[in-house]
Amino acid sequence: MRICFLEDSIEFDGYSPTSRPLDGPQKALAYLAGSLAQRGHQVTVLNRAAHPITCDGVSWPGWAGERPIETDLLVAVGDATLFDLVTTARRRLLWVPGDPAEIAQGARSAVLARLRPDVVFHTHAQRERWSNVEGLATQVVAPGIASSYLEDLTAVPSNPPRAIAVCHPLRGLERLIRLWTERVRVTLPTAELHVYSARLDKAILSGDVPADLRAIHDLARANAGVIVQRPLPDPQLADAYRAARLFLHPGVLDETLALNLMEAQATGLPAVSFASGSLARERIVDGQTGRICDDDTAYAMACVELMTQEEAWRAMAASARELQRGRSWAVAAAEWEEKFA
Repeated sequence: MRICFLEDSIEFDGYSPTSRPLDGPQKALAYLAGSLAQRGHQVTVLNRAAHPITCDGVSWPGWAGERPIETDLLVAVGDATLFDLVTTARRRLLWVPGDPAEIAQGARSAVLARLRPDVVFHTHAQRERWSNVEGLATQVVAPGIASSYLEDLTAVPSNPPRAIAVCHPLRGLERLIRLWTERVRVTLPTAELHVYSARLDKAILSGDVPADLRAIHDLARANAGVIVQRPLPDPQLADAYRAARLFLHPGVLDETLALNLMEAQATGLPAVSFASGSLARERIVDGQTGRICDDDTAYAMACVELMTQEEAWRAMAASARELQRGRSWAVAAAEWEEKFA
């Protein structure tokens, strides 16, 4: 089957996830495209790739490169107006990378009404938030997990104990840092919270702190137990997860993907999240692979428990790894093939 993906965000290609950090939707496209090619499909990705390349059997011609005139399956990522880049397609899918409210704004709404593509979501939480006034057919296909996180390697937590947070600095991070410093480190004064954030890392290194980051920047810098780290490509981030004891998730209400939560659990890293985000229950089995908490007190208690109680931590680590390790990108690609071929 000929498959063409259309995506217009940043510059990246099939090699990017293992060489530099990428956000979840871009990683998902790179890995899914490669996995579909490995299943024998002819796959092209039209995006902002810097140079025309072929990676894992996928053609990345770049935005100015040659575009197919026709294809069997045409997948636009987030923006239905991209469908007009390829004249003829047997079937069209709109793959929603983030907030579903954005897919029907402006000119995109008219294209949805005219072409009526199937709409594909990463999570049930995404689909439930979409009004779907056009009555389009919808599917939920969970993302896969990259091989870096599925390697059969034993987690060896560092000493002093370490927790990891990978989230936007303005989306729940302030609450996590305050909870960590005011509640967890009172009991565990040597415990560290490693925060992976490109914007915070850049602000700290340059000294040029944007106004919207000033409060969270100052809070992170004022606490010795909080260490801001530069985001990592998948192989190195997987190693960082294996050296940690806990993954802190903010559980924000409108989260749509949480791929990093899946990846962390696949390495055997238990997670703690707030119940306010419905997506947490798609990623965590409460009491088995982590904790889903209603308030700061319960969250802090869960952190202390998993930092200090070896038996409880090992049981949850094993369950987290077992739950996620079967969801490789090869499995996700097979599901795409079954649903859309």
